[in-house]
Amino acid sequence: MRSRTIGVSVLATTALFGVTTACAPVGGSKAADIGRHARAAGQVPAGATPPPAAKGRSTGGLADLSGAEVLSRSHEAMRTVESARVAAKMREDGNPAEFELSLDKKGSCNGTIRYEGMGKVDIVKSPELIHFKGDADYWRGAAAKKHTPKKQTDAMVTMLADRWLKMPLSDARASAVGHICDLDKLTGGGGRPNPLARKGETVTIDGKQALAVITATKEGTETDYIATQGTPYVLKSTMSGDETGEMLFSAFGTPVDTALPDGADVLDLSKLGSGVPAESV
Repeated sequence: MRSRTIGVSVLATTALFGVTTACAPVGGSKAADIGRHARAAGQVPAGATPPPAAKGRSTGGLADLSGAEVLSRSHEAMRTVESARVAAKMREDGNPAEFELSLDKKGSCNGTIRYEGMGKVDIVKSPELIHFKGDADYWRGAAAKKHTPKKQTDAMVTMLADRWLKMPLSDARASAVGHICDLDKLTGGGGRPNPLARKGETVTIDGKQALAVITATKEGTETDYIATQGTPYVLKSTMSGDETGEMLFSAFGTPVDTALPDGADVLDLSKLGSGVPAESV
């Protein structure tokens, strides 16, 4: 019985980190360009207004700047922000996905990633630990990607669905997904603004005025909506053309909560499988 438990746990760990690394929306080289390359599925994420309802000409201190200058100021503001909440709908390898994450520059994050047809994963990461909780659909989807037999899949789902899994970041398996909670890669901007960027209309996003700045890219047209009052944060970034996408930014400077719910059922993966060969279920 003990070896059976260890076998399922090791299999689950492999599936979790393998599939998450492949499917996470901020993985690998795409992370630095996530604002441009997010591929949304059409609807606006929770917390955002529908298509802008208010339009006008007030642009605050940005009125006399060129589009490229506005983007330059917004990129600098986003690079220096200490924490933020990011919500997006996208396509990853052709599959619809969405995420909502609160992140800070200390490496902490808290949020949810959802994959169409593959359930969802909750993530809570502190500078020392990372916790995952996948629902039954996630674990079945992870097993399917690994071509896991039904008997093993059922056992894995029974053991791990809706249960928190914990691992220290010092564990090599955890290091593979540390980039998921990298605020700098989400807010670092896409390099020097295109000098041909042009200003558009002033709209309202989540109750805040924002100036649209439009840039042509290889994938299509990128539109960044820059706050016109206070710090010129990017409130929303969209892509249209061959690639379509949408990301919304909010809660700038808000501390990230890394506490698990009271009474959470937590399985410490770092204490399983050490020195013991994994056995099939």
